[in-house]
Amino acid sequence: MSDPTNIENIASGSSKKRTRPKKSWIWQHFKEEEVEKQGKKITIIKCQEMTDDGPCSVTYQNTGNSTRNAINHLRIVHNLGKDGVIEESTDNNSKNIKLHTEKRQKELRQFLVNWIVNDSQPIRVVKSEDLRILFKELDPAFVVPSQETIRNMIYEAFNYTLPKLKTLIKNEAISISLTLDLWTSRNKQGYLGVTCSFINSKWKLKELTLTIEYVRYPHTAANIRETLELVLKDWDIRDKIYAITTDNGSNVKKAINEMEEVKWLGCTAHTLHLVIGKGMMPAQILIMRAKRLINFFMRPKQSERLEEIQKKFPDIGKIKKNDDINVRGNEEEDEEICTLLKEQNPGQTSDYLHIIANITTRWNSSFLAWQWLLRLKDYINVLINTLSTKTDLDSKKDYKRLRKIMLEEEEWSAIKDLILILKPFAEATNYLGGSKYCTYSVMVPTLIRIINRLQPSTIEDKRYASEINFKNYDNIFDDEISIEDDDEEDPSPTAIRKLKINNPINTQDLVKKVKLSLYAAMKYYWSNLITPRSLLPSLLDPRIKDLSFVTAKQRQDTEELLKDEYNQEKLSELLTSSSISDSIETIQDDDDDSQKYDSIFASFNASSDTEKVDEVIDYLALKKTNFESDPLEWWHGQEKNFPILSSFAKKYLAVYASSTSSERLFSDAGNLLTVKRNQMNLKLFQKIMFLKRNGKHVDSIHK
Repeated sequence: MSDPTNIENIASGSSKKRTRPKKSWIWQHFKEEEVEKQGKKITIIKCQEMTDDGPCSVTYQNTGNSTRNAINHLRIVHNLGKDGVIEESTDNNSKNIKLHTEKRQKELRQFLVNWIVNDSQPIRVVKSEDLRILFKELDPAFVVPSQETIRNMIYEAFNYTLPKLKTLIKNEAISISLTLDLWTSRNKQGYLGVTCSFINSKWKLKELTLTIEYVRYPHTAANIRETLELVLKDWDIRDKIYAITTDNGSNVKKAINEMEEVKWLGCTAHTLHLVIGKGMMPAQILIMRAKRLINFFMRPKQSERLEEIQKKFPDIGKIKKNDDINVRGNEEEDEEICTLLKEQNPGQTSDYLHIIANITTRWNSSFLAWQWLLRLKDYINVLINTLSTKTDLDSKKDYKRLRKIMLEEEEWSAIKDLILILKPFAEATNYLGGSKYCTYSVMVPTLIRIINRLQPSTIEDKRYASEINFKNYDNIFDDEISIEDDDEEDPSPTAIRKLKINNPINTQDLVKKVKLSLYAAMKYYWSNLITPRSLLPSLLDPRIKDLSFVTAKQRQDTEELLKDEYNQEKLSELLTSSSISDSIETIQDDDDDSQKYDSIFASFNASSDTEKVDEVIDYLALKKTNFESDPLEWWHGQEKNFPILSSFAKKYLAVYASSTSSERLFSDAGNLLTVKRNQMNLKLFQKIMFLKRNGKHVDSIHK
C-alpha cells in the first residue's frame, strides 16, 4: 500500500525516490499541498475551481494511487469532465422512464430557480445528492440542471424582468420618491440600497427595489451622490424624483441635499430612536438594572425555571389587554414579537427575550422587553420564593443572585409609568415604518400629538426642558456602556462609560424628568416641524384635511400654499394648451375666409366666469373621511373631479416617512450574502436580490 504522506513512487531495487508524472486531467483543476495533521506531514490535493461564493478549496488526502475522489468531485460539483463541461446528468437512465418534454423541463427548471432566488438558496444546492434523490423520488422524469444552467437562467430572468419594470415606471409613475441606506456586508464592502415608491394609475402604492449598488470607499457624500445619480440615469427617472428618505447620517444627508430639485427627508423611525435614546437618559440606571434582570433570564437554566413557574401558576401574571401596546400598521416588521405578545405562551419566554435582544437598531425592542418584564414580575417573585426553599448549592447561588438584581417596588412602578409615556412613541414608530399605506401625510400630525402630550405645565418645567443640551448628551443605547460594580457582569473592553447599578435608583421625579427630556428632544430634532410646506401632505389626505391638530392661522397658510400651487399648475397647463392650439392654427389653411367666420350662436355655448371650476375650494368644502379608510381609494374615485389636485396627491402621498424599506432590503441581502457566501460574484448577487424583491410586480420573472 502506498505511503499516504506523499505521492512518490519507489522504483524496484532502488532506494531513490522519483516523482510520478502527473498525467491525469484532474491536475488542470487540483493542486498539491503539504500540510501537517496530528503531528504528521501529509499531502493533500485542493480544488482550484471558482464558484459563485469564491474558490471551491475542497481538499482530499492524496493516497498516491487514485484520483477517483477528485474526478467525482469535478463531475458532481462543477459539471466538469476530461473534455471540459459535460452534459447535464439525467440520473434517469432507466429505459422505463419517459422524460418530460423540453417545455415541461423548462417550466420545472424555472420553479427551481424561483425557489433558489426567493429562499436565498446557494446555487450549488443543485449538486446536493440528497436533493437529487428527492427530485428523483418526486419526479424521475425531471432532469436536474447544472449550476451553470441555473446561473444562466438567473441572468436571463433579470434581463427579462428589468425592462418590464422600467416600462412599468415610465407608464405608471408621474412622481417618484426613494428610500436609501448604506450597508456594509460581511466581506466589508459598502453597498447603497435604493427602493422607489409611486402611486400607479389605479391608485395603488407600489414599491420597487432599484438596486443594491457597490459604493467605492470612502463613503463620502460625493461618492454616494455619484452612485445614486448613475442609478437614476440607468432607470431614466431623475426628473420624476420628488423626495428621498434616509437616516440622519451626515454623508447621506449631504449627498441628497446637494442634488437639485430633490427633497431630503430624515427617517422618522431613526429620529425617534435618537429622541428616545437621549430623552431617556434620566432613567439610564433603571434601564440598565432592568436589562441586567432580563439578561439573567436569557440564560437557558433561568428561563426554564421561570417557564415552569408560569405553567404551574398560569393566572397570577395576567394583565389587561388594554395595558398592551396597540401594534398597528407595521406588524410585518415584528411578526414574531407580535405573535408572542398576543399569545402570552408561558413556554416562549426565552424565545421572546432572545428575539427582542437581537433587534439592536430600534428602540422599541427595549420598550417591548420592558413590557414583557412587567408581565413576568409576579412570576419572578414566585421563583424567588421557590428558590429560597431549595437546599442545593446551585439554587442557593441563583437565589442570592436574583435577590441582588431584583428591582424594588418603586422601580417597577416607574417602569410601568415610563411605558405609558412611551406608548405613543411605539405606536408612531410602528405605524410610520409601514410601506403598504400612506405614512408621510400622517407623520407631522403624529409628531405634533406626541409633543402636545409631553408639553410642560409649569414655568419651572419649561426652564428645565430648555436648559438641556443635546449636542453633548449621551444615548442610553450606546454599546460602549459597562457595569462597574458587578463581578458577574462581563465588562466591555471598548466601554467609554461605566455605571454603578447595584443600588436602587431614586425614582422621585424620575418620570417627570424623563417626560421633560423627551419633550426637549422632540423639539430639538424637529425644531421646524410645522410649516405650510410640511402640512401640505396632510391637507391632501382626505382623512385629516381639516388640519385640526394645528392653529387656524397655520391651517389658513397651508390652504393658501395649496391654492398658489394649484394656480401655478393651472397656468402651466393653460400655457401648454395655448401653445398647442397656436401650433395647430399655424398649419391650418387660411385661404378660405369662411373658416374665419364665427357663428352668432357660438357665444351661447361659452361658459361664464362664475361657472369656472376651482378644485381647491371644492375639495376643502368636502367633509373629511374616517381615518380607517384608504385615502388612495378616495382619490381614485375623485380623480376626475380634481385632476390637478389628484396629481399633487400622487406626489405627496407616495413618500415614505421612514427608510425601513431599505432596511428590509439589507435584511434580505444579509440572508443571501452569508459568511460562507461572502465572496459571491457582485453581479450575480445584485440580480438575485433584484429578482427576489421585484418578482411580485410581474406575472413571471421568466420569459
